[in-house]
Amino acid sequence: MARPTQSLQIRLLVTLALLLLAAAGVAAWALDSMYRDLGLRARQDVLEAQVIALIASADIDAEGRLVPENLAEPRLAASGSGLYAEIVSSRGSWRSPSALGSGLNLAATPATGERRFEYARLADSSRVLGLSLGIRWVLEDGNSRDFIIRAAESLEPWYNEVARVRAWLLSGSIVLGLLLLAGLAVAMRVALKPLHQLETEIADIEAGRRELLGSGWPRELAGVTGNLNALLAGDRKRLERYRTTLGNLAHSLKTPLAALRGLIESGHTDRESNLRQLDRMQEIVQHQLKRAVFGGTGATMTDLPVQEPLEQLRGALAKVYSDKSPRMAIAVAQDTAYPIDIGDFLELAGNLLDNACKYCKNEVAVRAMPWTSADWRRPGLLLDVEDDGRGIPPSERSRVLERGARADESVAGQGIGMSVAREIAAAYSGTLEIGESRLGGARVSVRLPGR
Repeated sequence: MARPTQSLQIRLLVTLALLLLAAAGVAAWALDSMYRDLGLRARQDVLEAQVIALIASADIDAEGRLVPENLAEPRLAASGSGLYAEIVSSRGSWRSPSALGSGLNLAATPATGERRFEYARLADSSRVLGLSLGIRWVLEDGNSRDFIIRAAESLEPWYNEVARVRAWLLSGSIVLGLLLLAGLAVAMRVALKPLHQLETEIADIEAGRRELLGSGWPRELAGVTGNLNALLAGDRKRLERYRTTLGNLAHSLKTPLAALRGLIESGHTDRESNLRQLDRMQEIVQHQLKRAVFGGTGATMTDLPVQEPLEQLRGALAKVYSDKSPRMAIAVAQDTAYPIDIGDFLELAGNLLDNACKYCKNEVAVRAMPWTSADWRRPGLLLDVEDDGRGIPPSERSRVLERGARADESVAGQGIGMSVAREIAAAYSGTLEIGESRLGGARVSVRLPGR
């Protein structure tokens, strides 16, 4: 037995986990990039606002420097606050109290009206973002001077915030991924429940606990389960047909074997009679094998005159029931013929005649004639077999047509003949009915429609 491969559910979960991991990584990278971009823009806006505030409050002092008269941002006056400013010109520079001793060293020298952002490090190696703006200041005497106004802000608090956001994104992605995987596992368990049910029902079929798969499957499995049921039903019918054929074969061989036995016990050494019975047995075997393979009747057959097969059966049954010596009267209407396989007819009529001889007292009557109807282009066939035995009560007539059922257990038999006869009649769209005989026993009437 082949070793089971990895579970389909596990494969799906692993695949989805990898996809979720990739999606979470891309989403985290996108969120981190967006947060960094927004944070950087916010820092730049803060620096631009500080530069504008410095310009608004600045004026030329006695030394010719541009110095703000007051500081609108309190952090510029506090040492180590993280916000720094300076104004640089050719005549000197001004630094905010917060920048004293910080080691701030912004190197950008923008032209007039130009803005430049740059990254720098302070004396303690902390990172800052700086903005340098070049301006031209017009003096009261009409002259002008160029200045560079700079503002810088420490990035360490922002980097710490970014690290916290990244940790939150990572933990949140892990938790969300686990929750999604758990939800997917539950969803797949529910979605794959029909597959588990299918596996269970197939195991029940293998163990003989059920014959077919159930119904109500999802649309995706309906075709598969329907085909499996059709296959199982076909195999069961084929097995049943083979078993039926074996039973029919054994039952059909009973008469020629008994006839052959009767010939031997009576001391007959007629080679032709013995060979006739052996040929009959060979025909029966070939006929039953053909029915087992093809499972039915042919589409087209030539008309079979029924007089000669009935005479053959009378001769064989006379040898089988030589101790009883029943009188068998055969009345066949002139030119009575029907398109039926000779093996089928011999088996049909043989079973009915065998039953009649078995249960009669000493008389059996057979009648065959065309059976016509206005709806048929060709006549059908009516075959009546009567005996003078005890007959079959009306309450037992439907039961004795079942395989293995018998009305009289005191007589040896298998209870197969009547069911075989009914099956053959049904194969030709005909009927088999049991009634009362004018001789006092049972009458079995077979009506085969015109073909």
